[in-house]
Amino acid sequence: MTIHVRRFRRGAEAQFVSGLEWLFAPPGSPPADWDRDRAVERTAQLLTHEDVALFEARSDGDQLVGVASVYLDILSVRFGRRASIEDLAVHPDWRSRGVGSNLLVAARAWAHEQGADYVFLESGLARTEAHRFYLREGATHAAAAFRWTSVK
Repeated sequence: MTIHVRRFRRGAEAQFVSGLEWLFAPPGSPPADWDRDRAVERTAQLLTHEDVALFEARSDGDQLVGVASVYLDILSVRFGRRASIEDLAVHPDWRSRGVGSNLLVAARAWAHEQGADYVFLESGLARTEAHRFYLREGATHAAAAFRWTSVK
């Protein structure tokens, strides 16, 4: 079994969003204001930005089995250029088969090629299996993340 990872191209926005929706299965859940159509629109917008890369992983049979997004985001005074892996999702039937590892390699390589000094990934507290995976992949558990959402 070979996993093929490549950049998403325009016209595949709905497929990328379908892959993201794998993150909504327990222990995950959709964001409170999830709107699939808006997500497809945002994906189309992101595909036009040079500081964003969206990756797809496909099986030998061309089945979509994983997605990832990575963004160049800040230039930190303390740490240098940061890239963030915002989304990493693997089809439930394809977990523990190298898909996530291949996507991480592609995302981290792209970030390095763009001049990132380090890569940041935030993961929900309930995703303990994912946390073990990230640690096996060489990540360090370096921070706690906090967020505020816009008040509407």
